[in-house]
Amino acid sequence: MESPCEAMSALDNAIEILRCFSVHQPEIGNADVIRLTGKPKSSTSRLLRQLKECGLLEQDALTRRYRPGLLLFELGRLHRTQNDFVAAAEQRLRAVCARTGHTGYISVLDGAEQIVLRVVPGSNPLQVVTPPGARAPAFATSNGRAMLARLSDADIRGRLPRPLPAISPSAPRNLTGLMARIAEIRRTGYSEASNESLPGVGSLGFALTRRDTNETIGVALSYPSHLTSTEERAKLWQALRAMAVDLGRLFDDPIWVALDDGAPGHKAAAR
Repeated sequence: MESPCEAMSALDNAIEILRCFSVHQPEIGNADVIRLTGKPKSSTSRLLRQLKECGLLEQDALTRRYRPGLLLFELGRLHRTQNDFVAAAEQRLRAVCARTGHTGYISVLDGAEQIVLRVVPGSNPLQVVTPPGARAPAFATSNGRAMLARLSDADIRGRLPRPLPAISPSAPRNLTGLMARIAEIRRTGYSEASNESLPGVGSLGFALTRRDTNETIGVALSYPSHLTSTEERAKLWQALRAMAVDLGRLFDDPIWVALDDGAPGHKAAAR
């Protein structure tokens, strides 16, 4: 009989293989897994075969490469339909995107990275769209920083690499610079990025936490940084702030409830 430790080890190995998939690598072979995980060839082949047999992966008959299976797709659809928190945010974000023409994103934190959950394309002809599942350093995006601001200072430091990687001249270059931006986000709820994770792209974002489950998401609008004036960015933030306050009331987010009452500060994170 398999021990609990052995079962957890097998689960960890399976998760490590599934993490090899990305937007830029939707199919993987044995060699890819060996290169990315450092696992031996024999155990890699066995794990891939087992994941295929249980429906988590499927294999192309010609190339012999693996891709996510139907079971993962079904679970993803189940998550999408049952998560009313994200669905409510997406519904309101669609209205903002339709009104402004800009593309919207809903993301979550995973360690030091943000992962895109939903994308709402805008109508403007000039667009840079990051697809669902894409990852980016949270410290170099507007909604990523907004989500980080919901954490304690100690948690932020524990998640981030030291030193911070050089993303762009506009992104925070060290922890001191990042924490200064975090402090302003905590005070206002407002988060902005320009030419950081993507050149030529700016974004405005905020974080939202559901009190009963403590789930946090990041919401952002992106726009061409060189074509969007200060006045237009102010209007975009007004639209996002109204959305944040509306959702804050609905899900009892203590930060947006406080900001809606006119409170000056952001009191979520324990110092």
